[in-house]
Amino acid sequence: AKKGFGGFYQGYLGGLARDVPFRVSQLVSYEVAKNSYLNYRKKKNGDGSDNDDDNNLTPVESAICGAVAGSFSAAFTAPLDRIKTILMTDSVEYGGTVASVVSKIWRDEGVAGLCQGLVPRVVLIAPSVAIFFIAYEQVQQRLSHLD
Repeated sequence: AKKGFGGFYQGYLGGLARDVPFRVSQLVSYEVAKNSYLNYRKKKNGDGSDNDDDNNLTPVESAICGAVAGSFSAAFTAPLDRIKTILMTDSVEYGGTVASVVSKIWRDEGVAGLCQGLVPRVVLIAPSVAIFFIAYEQVQQRLSHLD
């Protein structure tokens, strides 16, 4: 009641500042993991063909590449998540701006403070990203057969 309707959006920009880099790094790291795995699989099988099925991942392979991508993205954006969380919950105590939050964390906790919550974040996000990329690959494969 203290912040009114605007209180619903407290930290919204911080959320966007975390989510955009997260999604970009997630998609890029997934494609890197997928292409690296496909190249490894081709070399292992001694297959030099460019068959479309050779470029498809099984659901398990999609899950593994997705978990790798999700883990990397979650770890990479953990400092942004910490800043966003503070802006949403303790913004007055930390000064209310991104710069003041970063400054206080750096001064009081050092670099470890920016990484606080990294392990739980990775553990939470990796499985959901794995599931997302299983669905993503399956839809892509089915749509490619419609042509």
